[in-house]
Amino acid sequence: MTSLEYISQCYRNYRSSRIDDNISPNDAMFNEWYFSVGESAIDNIALAALASRLSCVERVLDLPCGHGRVLRHITKFFPEATIYACDLDVDGVRFCEKTFGAMPIPSLPKLENVVFPCAFDVIWVGSLFTHMRRETIKRSLLYLSRYLSPCGIIVATIHGRWVEHAYEICRYIGEDRWKKIMDEYRSGGYGYCDYIKEESHAYIEHSYGVSIIRPHIILSDIEEMPGVRVLMYRERGWADHQDVVVVGKPAYNEKWPGMK
Repeated sequence: MTSLEYISQCYRNYRSSRIDDNISPNDAMFNEWYFSVGESAIDNIALAALASRLSCVERVLDLPCGHGRVLRHITKFFPEATIYACDLDVDGVRFCEKTFGAMPIPSLPKLENVVFPCAFDVIWVGSLFTHMRRETIKRSLLYLSRYLSPCGIIVATIHGRWVEHAYEICRYIGEDRWKKIMDEYRSGGYGYCDYIKEESHAYIEHSYGVSIIRPHIILSDIEEMPGVRVLMYRERGWADHQDVVVVGKPAYNEKWPGMK
């Protein structure tokens, strides 16, 4: 089965399935766009798979899973796959395990300290790198790439060029810290500042805030990563808001498995 045939089959199954609407009372992400955001994640995962040569998905990692905003959709798109739920929010991980049958993986403040149990065909990283320092993003991407199957993909979202304008609609962070972010971004293509405790339900001191990255910056960082290739970049690809970048195996200078 080709990748196109496989993903087409996944889409047919997904469209004929009912998405579980069981919402945790502790889900801080629940709002009027909740289900459409999850559906948009599936669109990006499908496009990413087509950009690769995935013709079978057996293991998927959702990081951070929260309380299943995207995971509830992934279970319907890849119904035969084992889904792993990973997050610092232990309540969210437990909810995904109990409600959607996901395999639980409690995360750690430093992602490189998490030992994952297997290689993954798909790793969905939704709105995690949007809150990280540049060096942390680079280390995390490199670490996750070591857990990819031979044609595995990482589908990750970042704050790109649109966010400079979206701030007028959605105030991500306090005005003084946003100015610092934008000063760095305009001068070097990347900006970051920590949240203060009152601004985030998932506050982590000195390691969690708001970042914004120009496309060429994140792509140049990926170029330095061994063993992967750039498969896709979509501005405002996730829910018409965050950019989507896809990297995967094999490396850019290696053949696809099975090719002569």
